[in-house]
Amino acid sequence: MMLISMGVLLALSTVLWAAIFARLRYLETRFPPLDSTTPQPSPPGGWPAVSVVIPARNEERDIGATLQSLGRLDYPDFEVILVDDQSTDGTVRAAEGAGPTPCAVRLVRGADRPDAGWAGKNWALVQGAAAARYDWLLFLDADVVLHPAALKQAMAAAQSGRVDAVSVLPAIECRTIWEKTIMPLFASLSALIEPMDRANRPGSAGSRLSGAFILARRAAYEAAGGHRAVAGQIIEDMALARNLKRGGFALRLFWTHDLLATRMYDTFRDLWAGLVRLSYPMMEHRPGRLLLAWAAALVGVWAPWLALAGDWPEAAAGLLLIAIMPVALRKILQILRLPWAYGLLLPPAALVYCLAAAWSAARHHAGRGIAWKQRLYR
Repeated sequence: MMLISMGVLLALSTVLWAAIFARLRYLETRFPPLDSTTPQPSPPGGWPAVSVVIPARNEERDIGATLQSLGRLDYPDFEVILVDDQSTDGTVRAAEGAGPTPCAVRLVRGADRPDAGWAGKNWALVQGAAAARYDWLLFLDADVVLHPAALKQAMAAAQSGRVDAVSVLPAIECRTIWEKTIMPLFASLSALIEPMDRANRPGSAGSRLSGAFILARRAAYEAAGGHRAVAGQIIEDMALARNLKRGGFALRLFWTHDLLATRMYDTFRDLWAGLVRLSYPMMEHRPGRLLLAWAAALVGVWAPWLALAGDWPEAAAGLLLIAIMPVALRKILQILRLPWAYGLLLPPAALVYCLAAAWSAARHHAGRGIAWKQRLYR
């Protein structure tokens, strides 16, 4: 019985990894990056003025680097609006001490949320958009560092493609062993589950934006309801993308090697909190999808390693599947600038992810909500 069970698991694992390999290779060929060297035509009518809106809550670690990178932008006309979302650390002090930059930073002190149903980031973005003066809005996370060509490249893509919103998935910096272990899985799930390529098709219902960098035409943003229409959404970028797509507005999503970069989590505690915040909401709070995630981890990640303890045919099959894992994830590891060997660390990564999703689900169904940035969202 054990032989049959393991044989079935290995067969399913083979099918799963074949599908993963095919999907990632398809994205690699059909979903090209937008980099600083990507040829782009200049807009025939000149470069439109842009309002950069940055929501910041407890971003003392990163806000200085973000503002300094904005000061180095090669773009003729833009303003920067920093919305302090009632930070409890030295965010404002760090912003003021970021050093002289060619761009003036306008600080907006965030007001209290209208009610507990609002996510703090969404309310901060609503306030920032209200203070903005220009017809193009760039919503930028407070922990993103920009290449000098970032805004020009994004605007050129928007103008040449005649789209209403351009978004760029940032390169993710990994420094600690936990980041290097978890992020390949996290990036892989993002690429496999979310409709990255379909978001760029006008006739497709697929939609996707990256909240780290969203350049949107104000008219389209407001017609879709903006962040006010997604007030309580934790994963607000996906909800905003759906509203824009349903409104008939054209989106364009890119990934990049160098236009923007972020370091999402610098400690395991922050990483765990981030996974708890994102994992179960990404499953749309459906218990069946959580069970499917555990089943996929068993079949795709753990079964090949467990097979090494079996008879030689099982062990050989398991070893072959283990060798395929870093090959299938080659491009993602390359983007993360990680050696191929980190593709072998999927078992602990999957365990941490599934445990975080289970904890998130338990909190959700118990009515305890999700804690993030010293706030509780139910």
